[in-house]
Amino acid sequence: LSVLDRVKIGVICFIFDKNGKLILNRRGPGARDDIGLLQAIGGSVNGTDMDFRDAMMRELKEEAGVSDNLVLDAFLGAYLDGKIDHHTGDFVNWIILGYRGTLTSGELRNLEPDRCVGFEKFTLEALPYNEIGVTATKFLKMMSEK
Repeated sequence: LSVLDRVKIGVICFIFDKNGKLILNRRGPGARDDIGLLQAIGGSVNGTDMDFRDAMMRELKEEAGVSDNLVLDAFLGAYLDGKIDHHTGDFVNWIILGYRGTLTSGELRNLEPDRCVGFEKFTLEALPYNEIGVTATKFLKMMSEK
């Protein structure tokens, strides 16, 4: 089997609050992967999504209750990330599309408590890289190089 035989597309968003702090979620026991680690909010693109930005906004609304109080500022890039799905045991090659966003008002609400233990805020200088998943780390390095 080639690398692309089992591919899914996902979207993640690195959300900054109005004070410039990055908001990450701590993955809970019901998450597909990276359980216990910090990750950006996101999920799978599905057939009802009009495009990738639409998928990102749907995921943000489903997982954190954000909609008109979040602005997608930039597309960061794409990353190929192979992982074992905790639910199925299958190996999946995820093509992850990363975005940067700004929460213009309010707070995030944890709408998936089994998949997310909670949200944590960090300055970029104080990120605990030893607690951050590989995918998020890759995008954070991309952001720091721009």
